[in-house]
Amino acid sequence: MAPDVIPEKKKPRIAVASYILGEPDPARPAPTYLAAVHAAGGLGCLLGPVLSDEDEDVVFESFDGLILAGGADIGEAYLGEPLHKEADPVPPERDETEFRLAKRFIEGGKPVLGICRGAQVVNVAMGGKHDQHIFDREEVNINHRSKETRHPVTVVPGTLLASIFPGQEMLNVNSTHHQAVKVPAPGLTVNAMSPDGVIEACASGDRILLTQWHPERLIDEGMLPVFLWFIEKCREL
Repeated sequence: MAPDVIPEKKKPRIAVASYILGEPDPARPAPTYLAAVHAAGGLGCLLGPVLSDEDEDVVFESFDGLILAGGADIGEAYLGEPLHKEADPVPPERDETEFRLAKRFIEGGKPVLGICRGAQVVNVAMGGKHDQHIFDREEVNINHRSKETRHPVTVVPGTLLASIFPGQEMLNVNSTHHQAVKVPAPGLTVNAMSPDGVIEACASGDRILLTQWHPERLIDEGMLPVFLWFIEKCREL
């Protein structure tokens, strides 16, 4: 190759799981996730149900990274406790799909980005404790359920998130959730907190990042670095 020819960067293939089976508006399930992946230089693909070992193998072998999308709540079968009265569980096929893939990609060492519900799935899959309704806590005073909400989070110094946003001690994020990580799983560290004490981001090593907010909706508000980091990690495989 001539020295003045710059090779094209690899375009990682990203599995996006998974607005499937009973989710609202199935015709347009997750355009913002795919747009964010594209903006960062990747190729996103929405997944259908993954309910067998064979399907799981195919997805893991075919994709460089996994995004676990937002959505409704984790079902009782995966929490090991009764559902809160405010819980709105997804169809069981979605839970099985996402828990299968979360465990497989984590064990296989491929990058994982968990967003909102996806962050909660990874935490539970890794053995963490789940908060089924953050508004039961007296200190929670931000309207985390509103799509219009913007609130600050404090970035923990020295964490993966801090390396993605160097020099930024605070980030302005959105919120559309009533559940969250209660106690991070072994191997996960807190990367950001909201002013009212909600865990807003966790990470493990340099290939697993979980955000309680929706960075894919904030590409024009400074959140593209999340996806640039993720796609670059996927290129390293």
